[in-house]
Amino acid sequence: MRFPLFAMVALVALGSAPSRGRPPRDSPLRIDVNIPAFRLDVYLGDSLARTMPIAAGMPSFKSPRGAFTITSVEWNPWWIPPASSWAAKEKRTPPGPRNPMGRVKINFRPMYFLHGTPLDASIGSAASHGCIRLHNADAIALAQLVLRYGAPRLSEDALARLAADTTTRRVDLELPIPITLRYDRVEVRNDSVFVYRDIYALSAGSIAGDVMQALAEHEIDPMSVDSARVRTLFRNPPRRGAAAPLSAIIKSRDAKPASSLLERR
Repeated sequence: MRFPLFAMVALVALGSAPSRGRPPRDSPLRIDVNIPAFRLDVYLGDSLARTMPIAAGMPSFKSPRGAFTITSVEWNPWWIPPASSWAAKEKRTPPGPRNPMGRVKINFRPMYFLHGTPLDASIGSAASHGCIRLHNADAIALAQLVLRYGAPRLSEDALARLAADTTTRRVDLELPIPITLRYDRVEVRNDSVFVYRDIYALSAGSIAGDVMQALAEHEIDPMSVDSARVRTLFRNPPRRGAAAPLSAIIKSRDAKPASSLLERR
């Protein structure tokens, strides 16, 4: 997306010396998005630092999947309608409360961004035209994290001024930040199984088959899994998914009824 020259204000000097306590230049910040879970995770090394809810692309405008790098952050962006039929009647929108990009956008692929949104009710659903939406407060916090690790020469005062300013400013990263967008219908986390709706209809198999595959990837013997209970627990997950402890699907004489173990999310 190209912006008119009058909308672009170059960031030249907002503070050059890293302040005390800033992360080293090789800080291992990375971002992971699971599209059907409507969740963005921020990692520092192997440690989960923060989790944020998102809105992903709707089925007719799927969010991209794969490994990318974040290269820049733009504060108070203009929104320029793309050359697509859905935006044919839309107009350029300046920064402000009605801007579809919210307060900040984080660039990881041409025409696709992480960005804030004025449409808070859309978070937790497949609602965008391919971008990843966040609550504005989360987008600001994420942008500050990305700059803290990707533009380490910026001082904390400079970061605070960027977040408070209303001018359009773009900051190119010195150290690109890795981001992965994946589509995992089933996750095994914290001794629980999480199953999400197949919002893009990408799965060729059944929910039970996908659960079995995910368990096998976590070195759980498929022979120990009660497949009938898996089908009962995850037959029709709600929009935000369903979860159950691993103990609910491992064969045991003392196991509780499956209906009492399901956690709707």
